[in-house]
Amino acid sequence: MFRVVKMEAFYPYPPEKVWRAIANRSSLAKWLMENDFEPRLGHKFCFQSQLPGLNEIIYCEVLKLVEPYELAYSWQDNVMESSSIVTWKLTPVDGGTQLHLEHRGYQQDAIAISQPTHHSQSWQAQLTHGIIAGDRISESKQFGSILLNSYFSGKWQYLINHKLAEVLAQETQDNFALS
Repeated sequence: MFRVVKMEAFYPYPPEKVWRAIANRSSLAKWLMENDFEPRLGHKFCFQSQLPGLNEIIYCEVLKLVEPYELAYSWQDNVMESSSIVTWKLTPVDGGTQLHLEHRGYQQDAIAISQPTHHSQSWQAQLTHGIIAGDRISESKQFGSILLNSYFSGKWQYLINHKLAEVLAQETQDNFALS
């Protein structure tokens, strides 16, 4: 059974600018993770996890590349049995770009995290609560990927709505300062 995260966000920038933020190694490192990404079909690259206490590598391969509108890559850490797929689509709209993210993976690769006790509870707090409540971290595949689950449990939302938006705004300010 698949588990899917679908998100949309609007940015008041042209698709080319948003594309640079999702398909450029240094921009990705600012808002997502350290990486050795190159926008080349078939390129194999890695993300280095930034979750506290977890030193994980995510192995990826560029599967689709239609600059500046669509990017898809596989996503697999050490405990996942199969790759999940991350797909980015950018659509020009009045006043900017509509970003659509879909991350699709197998249910057995993600651990279960209990529902937050408060709706405002962050994805980090949910993850910590799940671990403290008895979901012990293990190298065994039976527990699934804690890293993948963090993205399915709210980290994508945080990154897209906050970190990516900050990077886009900062790069815009930097460009104005250079003018």
